[in-house]
Amino acid sequence: MSLLDWVFIGTLSSAILFALFSLLSVIFLFSTRNQVRQLARIRTKNARKRKKIKRVLKKTEAKRKKQGWNLMVFIMLACIMSGTAFYARYYQATNLGERDSEGIVQGYYLLNETKNQINILNESSNPEKAENNLRELAAKLSSFGMRGADGRLTAEGQRLLTRYYNQVKELGLNLNNQSVEMVGNTQTRETYINDLQKAQKIQSKIITYFKINENALKQKK
Repeated sequence: MSLLDWVFIGTLSSAILFALFSLLSVIFLFSTRNQVRQLARIRTKNARKRKKIKRVLKKTEAKRKKQGWNLMVFIMLACIMSGTAFYARYYQATNLGERDSEGIVQGYYLLNETKNQINILNESSNPEKAENNLRELAAKLSSFGMRGADGRLTAEGQRLLTRYYNQVKELGLNLNNQSVEMVGNTQTRETYINDLQKAQKIQSKIITYFKINENALKQKK
């Protein structure tokens, strides 16, 4: 589990624990208040008994004040812990995890590099090297089929990532099944460029949705 998972579990558990303490404090507070009311109703002409009742009443009122203070502290801590837990969960749902971040970085580079290789295919003086480069890129693109969106993300985030991984995978599989001569054909090349641009369009939506710094992606190889 990631650090955020532990933060979520720890803070949520603490919030539940402090909520239980708050509930117990309420019960004890009401019980002490009833004791104070009962002591305050007692009337006696015996001086010693009156002094004893006053001492007990004073201690009980001090106990009530302490319980009231404890209740406020427990409620405040429960609110802080629950707020932290839900913020951690919200952050997980709206930000890419390490695995998906690596996938976007890798995909961004591979798509750009594949587009460059397809465009320069006919101009290459070394067809065998160009074929090897394209095969290698196609194999890496195909491996995106092994990926799956993090289930902790929002439904929309998961949908975008799943579409992206599938689109990149299909592009890689199709490229891998074609010869360099076929890919070098103008009409075929345009078909693959269009498929590649579809993947890049989804990629752009992901960058916008998750507020990813695209300039940072351009610098990573």
